[in-house]
Formats: sequence, C-alpha cells, structure tokens
Amino acid sequence: MTSRHHLVLATCLATSLATASYSQSSGTVTLIVADQERTIPVWSDQSDWSGGESWPSINIYARDFSDSGEEPALISLSFEAAGWQPSAPEMDLVLYENRKSVGRLFAREEEERGGLTVIVDSHAFDGTSLSLSGSFEGTLGPSDNYGNDIDLSQGVPVTGTFDVVLETLE
Repeated sequence: MTSRHHLVLATCLATSLATASYSQSSGTVTLIVADQERTIPVWSDQSDWSGGESWPSINIYARDFSDSGEEPALISLSFEAAGWQPSAPEMDLVLYENRKSVGRLFAREEEERGGLTVIVDSHAFDGTSLSLSGSFEGTLGPSDNYGNDIDLSQGVPVTGTFDVVLETLE
C-alpha cells in the first residue's frame, strides 16, 4: 500500500469511529407512582445494553432536571433478557423536594422486595442500536441498604412503560 492508501484508510477509520461515538440512547420512560404520572426523557449518557442479541442486559436511566416547575426526576430500570424473557429487574427512584434529593425508593423482582415485573413488548436491532418497548409494575419502598431489604410497609405502587433506543455499552 502506498502512503495515499494509508491516508484514505486512516481517514475512513477515524470517520467511522467518530460517527459511532455520536450515537446516543434516546426515548422516554412514563411512570405512575402513587397515582401521579410523569414522562421522563432517557439519560442518553447512562442508558445502554450489553451482551448478545439473544441475552442482553438492559440499563435504562431517565432524568428530568428542567425548570418546568416540577420537581426533578431520576429513575433507573435494569433487567436481564435471556431469550427475551425479562429477569432480575431492579428499579431505583430518587425523591426530590425543593429541587434537593431527599431519599430513594427501590423495587426488585422478589415479592418481599417489591415484586417488580418487566414485560418486553417489542425489540429490534439496527447495528449496535436496540429499539425496545415494554412495561413494568411493582411496589417501591425505602431501603437502608440500597435495595437489599425494602420496607414495603411504606411502599407505593409503580407502573409504567418504556419506549427507548439504546446503544451498546462501549
């Protein structure tokens, strides 16, 4: 190869790498907590998928810190999807008052930890992107140890949907 070919190859490689790094996750999560509905945009820098196309690990983070008059919102929803059967779901919700974090609520798969279930309605791959939609339901409660033990005596019901495009974890 000549140096001109090397330059062309280097330019093509740099362009493809730069284009790949601009891909960002997108979409929304709509949740209803204690009869209050809120649609929250995906936090593109934190949301992703990893693993293989038939056994992905899904991480959806959504946040809204706008000045719309509503309190900020920050949630995470993650689950495994071997054979596209969701398992081991986890949800964390940060609570805010006067725009300051005042606590967290958690839900996990086991009944005594919130009975969180996730249903995947559709999924499709386009290169490294995964389009995914579905729903979730469970009970959120406080925890002193990041969701290991969840106090459901103070629990609140949560339901919702997600419609996202996730980029692969790089």
